[in-house]
Amino acid sequence: MKRSTPLVWACAAAAIVAAVFVGPVNAQREGAPPGGGGRGAGRGPAAPAGPAPRLPNGKPDLSGHWANPYTSNMAAGKTVLDPKTRQPLTFARQGEKLTDAIEPRSFDLPYTEWGLKHWKQYDPVGKGDYAGNCLPFGVSRNINSPHGVQILQNNDAVAFLFEQNTWHWWVPTNPSFKWPSDLPETWNGNSVGRWDGDTLVIETTNFNGYTKLDTTGHPHSKGLKLTNTFLRTDANTIQHTVTVEDPRAYTQPWMNARVWRLKAADDVLMEYSCEENNIRNLIEGSIKLWEPPDDID
Repeated sequence: MKRSTPLVWACAAAAIVAAVFVGPVNAQREGAPPGGGGRGAGRGPAAPAGPAPRLPNGKPDLSGHWANPYTSNMAAGKTVLDPKTRQPLTFARQGEKLTDAIEPRSFDLPYTEWGLKHWKQYDPVGKGDYAGNCLPFGVSRNINSPHGVQILQNNDAVAFLFEQNTWHWWVPTNPSFKWPSDLPETWNGNSVGRWDGDTLVIETTNFNGYTKLDTTGHPHSKGLKLTNTFLRTDANTIQHTVTVEDPRAYTQPWMNARVWRLKAADDVLMEYSCEENNIRNLIEGSIKLWEPPDDID
């Protein structure tokens, strides 16, 4: 998959973005731990951060081009937290090697029997993977992707523009907004945002069950409830958490906590076309054609 020509911004979007760029910070490189360098790195230390900008309604304005930490494995190291305590999560069989898994795996999350089956059987090379077929990654895997995300926000909604495959995620924050009750299940689900003080809380449900939580292949079912929180603590920083609740796949909820950094003003979103590279590989057979699973409920 590759990125190609720069994305040309509309004047209105550019005005919003320009209003929140306050100085250079390091972008996140693919595969680096949170806070590492990357595209746009090496430009010197960040300018002193001012206070978080605010919307006309007084809420923090998250707008800007952000280096969201690349997270290919949400269970790596000691990153899995208990949402109630924010301490490392503990559970039965933790760390146990799974000798019957297709790829080297361990019992790294509190799996149910269904979740463990899907974790052990994930085989993107032998069975194909929807991401390699250029299908939507889903909200979780989009947030985990390495290339950055532009946030545009007003009093009533927030939009996340992912450089990854030039996808977007739109979230209403006006309490009077209601999604239609008959919407079909989707790759990204349906999201609703609300404010808890200065923290934006986004709850997402109604997934089609086709996606994975991350590149490593951690599973989820249609019953997934994904809760993301965003707190802009200063002009350059967002404190982000993501909580996974899915009784079909996991015996208890679990959380990641991360830090997002504002990118430099001259580091802009690029156009990204998965299809330019991958479609030919699908035709030639080097990438296996993915088929939807039949036990996602």
